[in-house]
Amino acid sequence: MMKALRFTIFLAVAALTLSSCDFFKPIIPVESRTHYHFLHIGFKDAAGNELVEPLALEYYKSDTSKPWAGEINPEEYSVDVVVPATASGTDSIKVVLTASKFGEEYNRITPREDGTYGPDGSWFIDFRSIIINRNDESYSSLNYKFSCPEVFGDNSVHEISTTWTKNLEANSYSFYPACTKVVLDGKEYTPLRGVTYYQEAESMYVAYFVEVVIDK
Repeated sequence: MMKALRFTIFLAVAALTLSSCDFFKPIIPVESRTHYHFLHIGFKDAAGNELVEPLALEYYKSDTSKPWAGEINPEEYSVDVVVPATASGTDSIKVVLTASKFGEEYNRITPREDGTYGPDGSWFIDFRSIIINRNDESYSSLNYKFSCPEVFGDNSVHEISTTWTKNLEANSYSFYPACTKVVLDGKEYTPLRGVTYYQEAESMYVAYFVEVVIDK
């Protein structure tokens, strides 16, 4: 229960940090349920070079008065999420893409005061999908239509199919599904669960991680 409370507090802070992205619009009806599908994908080439790093090190900010909050220049990618055809009762679907740096055990690396990062760690693209509906059951699958020339070396739309199951860490109105499978362009990956902190005393953040090698 305490973990879920700390996680909810973290999300509230994240919403303020990413206010320029309209993170939680529209307003959530009282009777609705919020399902947080958090997936982080690291992309490298066959030689081990970071493919997300150029997107991150642009340090794009939609609000230049604030420190960098992980935003990626929207001109560098496109993304759409497709829910199952059987889905019903959906009020809102929001996908937020950001870039973050994590250590070997998927511990979140602390940024500097200006939001920039040092050389340690690996970059990931964070696919944060927030789905608001009137059901207690989370979607069992989400399909992303993702285009990013910097990562893939082409302008094609690449399909990322993800499978989700109910996670035990949930309360009556907020659900945090677990990602059990990721398929990118036909290749299957098993996500690893990461529980990470800015600092051990701060709010917990749970997400699922896969590392992908792009042969281009």
